Amino acid sequence: MVAGLATAAPTRQVPEGGRAIEAVARGVICGPVRGGWTLSSDGRSIRPPAKADENSRTIELKVAADEALCNTSQDTLTVIATGAFPRIDAAATTFYPDDGRVDLRGANLQGVAIAWSGVPRAAQPSGPLEGQDLCLSPTVGNKPSECAVPVTQGLPTDAALYWVPPYGKRGPEVTTYDASGNVVDPESFRLRPGRIVLTQPLIQSSGIDLSKGPEGSVSVSHPEAVASADCGLASCEVNENAIAIRHVPGVDVNVSLRLRLAARVFFARGEALEQVVSATLPVLACPMAAVEGTVLRDADDSALVLRLDPSCSLEPRSLLWTVNGERARVERVVKTSEGTYGLLRTRGTSSPQVVITATTSRIDGTVVASTTAETVPIPGPRALLEMKDSGPIDFIPTNRPAEVKVAGSGGVGRFVLRPLEGVYSVTADGNTTLIQGDATAGGFVSLRFGYRVPTLPAELATTDLVSVNERVQRVVREASVPVDIASMVEFVCADKDGQDQSLLPSRPHRIEYKMRNSCRVIVHRERLTPEQGNQEVVLRINVTKADGSGRGESSLEQRMILRPQGEQRVVPVSGNLGQYDRILVQVSHVADESRYALNTTDRPGLPSAQWTAIVEGGFLRLYTMATIPAGLYRATAPSGQLAINFGVLSRLTMLNNEGQERLLGIEFGLMGLGLVPQSGDIQFPQTLAVVAGLGLRVPIGPGAAVGAQAWVAREFRGEIVRRTNGDPSTDRVVPSSKWSFIFGPSISIGNVGFNL
Repeated sequence: MVAGLATAAPTRQVPEGGRAIEAVARGVICGPVRGGWTLSSDGRSIRPPAKADENSRTIELKVAADEALCNTSQDTLTVIATGAFPRIDAAATTFYPDDGRVDLRGANLQGVAIAWSGVPRAAQPSGPLEGQDLCLSPTVGNKPSECAVPVTQGLPTDAALYWVPPYGKRGPEVTTYDASGNVVDPESFRLRPGRIVLTQPLIQSSGIDLSKGPEGSVSVSHPEAVASADCGLASCEVNENAIAIRHVPGVDVNVSLRLRLAARVFFARGEALEQVVSATLPVLACPMAAVEGTVLRDADDSALVLRLDPSCSLEPRSLLWTVNGERARVERVVKTSEGTYGLLRTRGTSSPQVVITATTSRIDGTVVASTTAETVPIPGPRALLEMKDSGPIDFIPTNRPAEVKVAGSGGVGRFVLRPLEGVYSVTADGNTTLIQGDATAGGFVSLRFGYRVPTLPAELATTDLVSVNERVQRVVREASVPVDIASMVEFVCADKDGQDQSLLPSRPHRIEYKMRNSCRVIVHRERLTPEQGNQEVVLRINVTKADGSGRGESSLEQRMILRPQGEQRVVPVSGNLGQYDRILVQVSHVADESRYALNTTDRPGLPSAQWTAIVEGGFLRLYTMATIPAGLYRATAPSGQLAINFGVLSRLTMLNNEGQERLLGIEFGLMGLGLVPQSGDIQFPQTLAVVAGLGLRVPIGPGAAVGAQAWVAREFRGEIVRRTNGDPSTDRVVPSSKWSFIFGPSISIGNVGFNL
């Protein structure tokens, strides 16, 4: 019994909802079991739950020779309820060993794991080359699901791949059953992808070095994937880690290498998949290298710089140069202690790498130097234009220079702004580059830059390898810089002696009444300089009366465009102003980004200014108003409430410096008192009275106020009587005086009068 348990696998896994499996061949499983697992009556078989949860999917069971030994047995057995087995379409599955990815296609892929193992023969692995990972997010929809499962990068193309059911395990101790309870052969989990796609360059060598012997070698990343090799006139064969090349003709500067890949192995070249990888490799003779950052891609009429080893005594101008088979001319040669530098002008290339060769002549055709260089895409130049005191701008000014700041290219090269005749000029002020558009230029233009590598020796550092235009276009126009309004606009009024005085903005001013019609606004267009450009402003003149109402005939709103070196413009404050009229003059720039050079990062706001002035007036005001006291109280005996009163009053009050009347004033006039009969015992007759006294008034709007007053009144009325209720002993007439003291609140309407 013990021998049987020792040889049994310690882990059993079966899909959830499947049939019962025989977990132990001998002995029993010590129950009870939990989480939906069902133990058979013989104690050897167990059935997984129909739907397992996280706590019951994997359980550890104790096993013993019989039930009597369950308490003392130390042997265990692990059972796992996996997810449903996936249906993987191996023919549609793709393995990307260079990217470290397996693209699965099929059904029930959620949670499926891919286990891998393999050792590359071309290079030493950078990490562990075995393990497993899960399919976490398969696609959903009516079509078969797809899922990308990561694997270790650098696996060989013949790496062993196995799929593992969801929540399952893989290993020699694991026995897997299907949903019918049958044991599954471990090799049936082997995944053989329909396609193996290489995405990184298969050929690792940049040339064939024959300097150390008649045989050269070309390193490849996946030698196991190469079925055959063809080298044209030379002979080659596939070794364990490289392609061995022999018998290379001395007249050939290049060797064309064609590698045919094994079945199901493809090389990705863009969107196309190829089974034949071709490369043209140079035969290196004289040590030569392209200077980093000078071999540009997708740049027409570009130049590159080569450096020949000091051991080479070749004169670059006497050689015939080709770049990817196309002729190139030598423009400059500089000799230093590090070697001989040559600048080759080409038509440009769009290839990721170039082959540069030098031969003695067209007739001889002997290759004396050759190299392969990776091309780098030329970065797009990015420039920022800034104007002094205005910040960044998005156009080229024609009336003043702007500073140009060019962003770094991210490599060894640098961009230098180049002038464009008839459009803009470029000047230097120390380390600052300045640009200014031509006065006659207009429309849109892209800045032109020269690409240079400052680490090159001598005059090569100041040579443009290629000319590049900025990807964006900028408009060429005049730069209008918002000027200070206070320096360009004046508000002028005459003083008491008739002399003009310029009023300061943002401060209150007082104007003599007799000089009230002398105020005017002066716009000094002659103060604008061409560097400041055109200015667009709005002039507003508002005149309000002392009661807050507007004086329409004196108000003005006008939009003006001010051109540099223009003439003065005078705008008078029209209308016949009155005492305590308030003049408000506002001048502001029009917020127009198409006109002004506004800071695109920090916008403090456009300059503006305003002036305030008040026309002086009298210290007293005498006016007439209609008054409606809702309820007055007669303090003189017989006292009582006088309901619904109405009258016309004259009021004399003092004015403050703003022309507003003070709260307390002297009032006199005629009042109708007690217009509605009283409901009490004492009955006041309707009375006409002359009143005089003090009143407290608070304005609530133009011509309206609420207040309280205390008056002495002379009443013109009949007798005041009382109700007797039929009692003959009660005197019906109430003794009273024609003079009385009354007070109470009121509402007044109207303000017709004049200032004193």
